[in-house]
Amino acid sequence: MSELEQLAVRLFDAGAVRLGDIEAKLGRHTPIYFDLRVVVSHPQLMNTISKQLLKLASEIEHDILCGVPYAALPFAAVMSVTSGTPMIMKRKETKMYATKKILEGVFEKNQICLVVEDVVTSGGSLLEAVAALRSEGLVVNHAVVVLERQQGGADVLNANGVEVKSLFTMTNLVEILRNAGRISEETVEIVSDHIRECQFGPNEVLERYNEKNDRSVPAV
Repeated sequence: MSELEQLAVRLFDAGAVRLGDIEAKLGRHTPIYFDLRVVVSHPQLMNTISKQLLKLASEIEHDILCGVPYAALPFAAVMSVTSGTPMIMKRKETKMYATKKILEGVFEKNQICLVVEDVVTSGGSLLEAVAALRSEGLVVNHAVVVLERQQGGADVLNANGVEVKSLFTMTNLVEILRNAGRISEETVEIVSDHIRECQFGPNEVLERYNEKNDRSVPAV
């Protein structure tokens, strides 16, 4: 079993992969939910994920790291400490007092920022982070993520100048878990049907983003 296959099984055993009719973002339901917040209670697992993300990052030119709040922040922090690459943090909301910052940390305009994310579904959360980073003068062309759910988010991000590199796609994750005896063939088929039937189109994602933020995504 490869390192990534072992990681997938460890994630399942730690409760980071949940099965059932689960309500996700935007009111949609999913038969499989990926919850990486539980990983903060498993330091060895968190370290393994971060090292695998660093392997992806090693193929990408970048000056600084930024984790999308909140689930990806621990991974970005471990990646920063391990590699010696500076990290900045995007706040959920702009600070309304003192410095009134949206970004915390030290950076310079035109630095290349690599974004770290846990899961890409519609791409909305990552797109929002990219917009904030670009609005502060940073260059953002890539993101490394743990799971790409294959529901249109990566295409939306690519259309906005962000290439997504992932440790797992949903298809290969469920195949690994099936081969390891963690889930059934029936579950694999249910997830595959869900991927085909529940796709987020670029217009839908951008309209929701612009409506939420009352602005358009800054150009590349």
